[in-house]
Amino acid sequence: MIRIEECLEADTPITIVTDRVKKKGILRRVEKPREYFVKNFNPAEFIGEELCLIKNIRVNHYFLACLSTYNIGSTYWYRDIEDTYPLLKIASKNFQREGYIYKTITDYGFNQHDDVFEEMLTVAKDDKNREELCNDMLNKLALEIFMGQTDAYAFNYKFEEDKEHNVRLAPLYDFQYSVNPLYIGDNEICFGDLHHFKTIDDVKEFIKKYPKFREMLESYLKEDLAGIVKMAYGKRHLHVPERKLELYNEFGEKRKQLIKTILK
Repeated sequence: MIRIEECLEADTPITIVTDRVKKKGILRRVEKPREYFVKNFNPAEFIGEELCLIKNIRVNHYFLACLSTYNIGSTYWYRDIEDTYPLLKIASKNFQREGYIYKTITDYGFNQHDDVFEEMLTVAKDDKNREELCNDMLNKLALEIFMGQTDAYAFNYKFEEDKEHNVRLAPLYDFQYSVNPLYIGDNEICFGDLHHFKTIDDVKEFIKKYPKFREMLESYLKEDLAGIVKMAYGKRHLHVPERKLELYNEFGEKRKQLIKTILK
């Protein structure tokens, strides 16, 4: 709902990145792990990250970036590069940690078009890990309902497995198709492969099985989406036009009304 041109300030930090995969060697051409992931500017990424920080959910970090082939990793104020007409994007660093394995639900043998919440619980190492993984996934689903996420499909999130085979949800990423009334109707829940909520009654039945989910959803009733947007943008020295804040406030209030209906 926001164009980057509307938000820039003279002291907005811009990091120089490349979206190319670095390679070494002439004959072997061995690929290194990708350092940066780059995508077109979308305000939902910053908003999703800020909500995750508020809710203590592990999340990937997004920052404003400019594509180039020199000074990779260097950061400039926008006023220093404005005259070069930079191609501005959103970027994030690779969150994958050495010594961990990262998998999607398909890597665990589950069909991406199935409801896999309970199937994923079966891969947990023990009862303690199962509770941790369950909480991770419940938090993800509550966030997606509030944000009106419509693209939480199998390859848009990952699970992290340590050497002892404890499984947790990896840091979240890709909030692109959310926080926008063009993507989701007032009474629509969210769309994704972790769990299908087709109707409000589906969520009510889910809460009966996982009572903690009620508390997680209820916690969003106190959140000020417009204020969260200002916070997320302020951290990056970006400003948000007042007319856009009004739209975010309207969207947030509609999502809270949906949650109130679910919790009745």
